[in-house]
Amino acid sequence: MPKKSKTGTNGVEERINGLIKDLKKYDSDDIDYSSQREAKLEKTADALAAIGKPAVPQLIEVLNCHSAWSSHFAANALGAIGDERASTPLADALEESELGERARSALKKIGPVAVPEVIKRVEYRIAHPIREGAGIDMITANALSAIGDIRCDESIKFLNRLLDEYMSELPDGPFDPTKHDWKYVNVDMFHLLECMVRQQDERAIPHIENARDFFRSDYVDYKICQIAIGRIKKKRPDEGYLPLEALDIMLPAGALMNALSGGELGWENTFEEEYGEYFEEVGGWDYGGGDGGDREDDPDWEDGDEYWDDKDWDDEDEDEDVDEGDDDDEKEGADMAQKKKFKQVYQFKVALKGIRPPIWRRIQVPETYTFRDLHITIQDAMGWEGYHLHEFEMISPSTGAKVSIGPPDDEFGRRILSEETQKISRYFSMDNKSAEYTYDFGDDWEHKILLEKILPREGGTAYPVCVKGKRACPPEDCGGVWGYADILEALEDPDDPENEELLEWVGEDFDPEYFDAKDVVFRDPDKSSDFRF
Repeated sequence: MPKKSKTGTNGVEERINGLIKDLKKYDSDDIDYSSQREAKLEKTADALAAIGKPAVPQLIEVLNCHSAWSSHFAANALGAIGDERASTPLADALEESELGERARSALKKIGPVAVPEVIKRVEYRIAHPIREGAGIDMITANALSAIGDIRCDESIKFLNRLLDEYMSELPDGPFDPTKHDWKYVNVDMFHLLECMVRQQDERAIPHIENARDFFRSDYVDYKICQIAIGRIKKKRPDEGYLPLEALDIMLPAGALMNALSGGELGWENTFEEEYGEYFEEVGGWDYGGGDGGDREDDPDWEDGDEYWDDKDWDDEDEDEDVDEGDDDDEKEGADMAQKKKFKQVYQFKVALKGIRPPIWRRIQVPETYTFRDLHITIQDAMGWEGYHLHEFEMISPSTGAKVSIGPPDDEFGRRILSEETQKISRYFSMDNKSAEYTYDFGDDWEHKILLEKILPREGGTAYPVCVKGKRACPPEDCGGVWGYADILEALEDPDDPENEELLEWVGEDFDPEYFDAKDVVFRDPDKSSDFRF
C-alpha cells in the first residue's frame, strides 16, 4: 500500500512533530536566552499556528510543561489558533509568573467561550487562598485580567458579583490580610476595578459606587473607585493602570524625587489636572467627607512660613498689594470702566467641603475681577445671603507664602490683604489653581475653589455665569456641617414629632437636591454691598 503524500494526514503529523521538536530545542537548562533563539521559536510557533487545529493536542502538551521555555510559545500558537480545547490548560497556566501573561493574551483571542474556565480558577483561589510569599494579592491578577479583557455578559456579571462579595467581607477597620482570615487575600481590589473598567459596561457603575461609598472621601480607595466610574462613563479603558495610579496618589512620584534630591527638586501635585474631571459629580476630588478634605491633608496646600516670616517679602510689592486706592469718584468710575474691559474669563469650581452628597457650583468670571467681586459671585451662585464675615486663603505666587484676603480685620490685628484691591488674575493661574473660601466663622462653611480653565470671552455673554452645579445651598445659621446633617436627617423622617420644630424652621419648600443654574441671579459687584454681623 503506497504511503500518503506529504500533504495528507501523515504529512501534516510529520510536520507537526518536526515543529514541536524545534519548539522544544532550547528547553535545556544550560541554554541561555538570546534574541536570535527567541526569533526562531516565534517563527516555529507561527508555523504551528498556521497548521491550525491539528496542532492543538501537541501544543497543549508543550504548554503543560510550565517551566519550559517552549511553553510560552505554545501559548502564543494556541491563542492564534483560537481553539476552545486550549481554554482549560491556558487557564491553568495563569498563575505562572511569566507564562501567565502569555496565557492571558491567548485566552483573550479565544474569547467568551474561555471565560467559564477562567472564572473557575478565580473561585478556586478564593476558596483556597495562598497566604505566604511576595505579591500574594496578585495571584489572581492574570485570571482577572483575562476576564476583564473578554467583554461579554458572563465577564461583567462575575466581576460585579466579585466586587460586591469582596466589599461585604471587608472589615470595618485597618487589618493585615496576611494575618487575618481574609478569603480575598489573593484579590487586589484596585486590579479588580481595572478589569471592570476594561469591560466598558455601565452595569458596573452601581457596584463601584457602592464600593466607593464604603470609604471616606480622602481615602485612596474612594478616589480610585471614582476614577474607575469616570473612565467607564467617558469610554476610556486604556487611560491608565489603576493599581499603579493608586500608588502614585499615595506617594506622588514628584514628591519622591523631591525627597531623594534633598528638597532641591520642586514638585507639583498633578492630581486635579490628571483626574479632576472624574470628580465633577462628587464636587471635586478633595471636597471633604467624614474627616477628609481638611486643608492639612490637601496636597495643594503646603505648610510654609507664615506671611510675616517670609524673608523674601518685598516691601514695595506689599505696598502695591494693599494700596486701597484713591476714593476720588472720578478714579472709581475709571476703575469700573476698566473692569468691564476684558478678553478672558476664569472658570472656577467652588465646592462646599464636608458634605455628602457634595454641593458645588461652576462659575465663569471676568479676569479683571477683584476678590471682593469673586466673593459676591460665590455668594450668589451658592445661594448664601451675605450676612456673615468671610475670608480667602491661598498661596501668593510672588512670595510662596499663604496669604489671607478679605475685609480688613483691624480688631484682631491679623494681616489680611484687602479684597477690594487684590485682583484674582494676580493670584490665580494654571500653576496656582487652588484657594479656600470660608464663610460665616460661626458655622464655618469652608469652600474649595479650583481654577479649572482660562477661556476667551464669548461675545454676547453677560458675565459672571453659573455654568453648572449640584444641590441646594444649606440654610443660613443652621449650625454648619453637623447642623445641616441634622436637617437632612429630619427631612428623611418628617413624621417624627422631634423633627417638627426643625422642619418648621427650614421651611416646607426646602429641597436639598434641587439646583438649577438658570435660577442664579448675579448682582453687579460694583453696586452691591454685604450685610455682615
